[in-house]
Amino acid sequence: MRKFLTIGLSALLTMSTAAAVSAPAHAASQLDFGACPADVAQAYPALKCATVNVPLDYSRPFGARMDVLVSKHTSTDPAKRRGVLFVNPGGPAGSAVMQAGKLSLPDATGYTRLPKEVLEAYDVVGLDSRGTGHSRPLSCVGEDYWRQLQPDPDRPEERDKSWERWKAFARSCAEKNGDQLKSTGSRNVIQDMDRVRTLLGEEKISYLGYSYGTYLGSAYAERYPDRIDRMVLDSSMNPVEPQMWYGNSTGQVTAGVAREHAYLSWIAQYDNVFHLGKTHAEVNAAWQKLLGDFRKAPRGPLKNVGAVELLDVYIANLSHELYWEPLAKAMADYVLRGDDRAVLDWATPSGGAAGESFIAGMISIACVDSDAPTDRTKIERDFGELAKTSDFAWYNVSIPSACANWPVHDQRIVPSGKNLPPILVFGVEGDSATPYANTVAMHERLPSSVLVTERGAGTHCVFGSHPAMVNREAQRIGKEYLVDGLLPNGDLDIAPHPLPVPTAGTSAAARPGVVSQHS
Repeated sequence: MRKFLTIGLSALLTMSTAAAVSAPAHAASQLDFGACPADVAQAYPALKCATVNVPLDYSRPFGARMDVLVSKHTSTDPAKRRGVLFVNPGGPAGSAVMQAGKLSLPDATGYTRLPKEVLEAYDVVGLDSRGTGHSRPLSCVGEDYWRQLQPDPDRPEERDKSWERWKAFARSCAEKNGDQLKSTGSRNVIQDMDRVRTLLGEEKISYLGYSYGTYLGSAYAERYPDRIDRMVLDSSMNPVEPQMWYGNSTGQVTAGVAREHAYLSWIAQYDNVFHLGKTHAEVNAAWQKLLGDFRKAPRGPLKNVGAVELLDVYIANLSHELYWEPLAKAMADYVLRGDDRAVLDWATPSGGAAGESFIAGMISIACVDSDAPTDRTKIERDFGELAKTSDFAWYNVSIPSACANWPVHDQRIVPSGKNLPPILVFGVEGDSATPYANTVAMHERLPSSVLVTERGAGTHCVFGSHPAMVNREAQRIGKEYLVDGLLPNGDLDIAPHPLPVPTAGTSAAARPGVVSQHS
């Protein structure tokens, strides 16, 4: 039995203690930080924002240009400030501008996702990747495209329709966005990051990236190794896989089988609350009834909630436990009482400009950043095999279907791992959004890295988590590294954070504002 190691930290960085805590010299910032856009300011009033004008194509620096948005949460103790910490939430269309606020905003108890010592030591900086958020977001189709009932590729008779829908989506993206689509992707984003670093007057940056953000960080480190101070990569993509996003899509299915089993078993453990059965098999039967009924007869006033829409929220919430309880209660409302209101509240697609733009940015970056198979027969053969052991394999064919028809491919930057300072890599053993094998591959590619694994858990990402899922040992390790330059002596395991304990009073309709399957 493998032991959990919670001690044995030592300084691996080659700087003195005094150097580790003193603020490095930097020039005055050339960025004029002021008010943020209304949606950012409302959510995170402590942030300041600045707009940076960058080349659309860095190979043509005197050609067309575009604006990208940067946010900053200023160090809470200037005397302890040691530099800037760039953050990226993944997605790959998640807003880094918002992430800087999310990681620094105290909740009602005073808890912040980044430990207070980290917020004292760094200005936390977020840059919305081009084509996302407030950095000239992409748009590919109409606002109602995702409000419609989506074809269900799990049904053989709907696979042609699903394939053609994603093919039309890819064609529309190319037609509507032109040269900007070619300039979307991590190869250009890391140059935007370095432009911001220069304007901030910093010789080096520290970096915290989650999920897709780990690949972005590794790409920046490959191109600018001498400009990295400290780097934390949490729940990684596989940076050496040529078909990186295709591999992640298929890997999610395999990893998701175990994670789904864990969720349904958790529901069975609390039959006194949910009354869906005392065994995994009984709860799974309830879930299969719900999924099967919505597959046979879409529901809702517009009849636009079917199997795909239901799987949207189900799969997204396998990757963390924050909404496990209300989602299980929504299932119980339907299966036990025939009441589909809570399920519809969860699964009815909202559509709208923001949702359409998020999907456009997510798919665009995924397709541009890596190679992808273009043979529909191969794709369907692969997912057909996966479907033999998973009831949501075909749901994950979306990114492969889009990327197979994408006009721009494989702008990857494969990290060599050379000339890098010590790096902290976090991984979660049962992660179903970026499977743990990806994190191992990232760690092996970066010889200066130390891997910290949360064993016996399946939440996507571990450092800087929501207070309901916080792992205190991960918080300590991340804090000591970012603030004091301390890393574990070698790779180690940490015990899992506790799973939620449900109560009878939680509403089934406690639906999050945004639910997304992808990291």
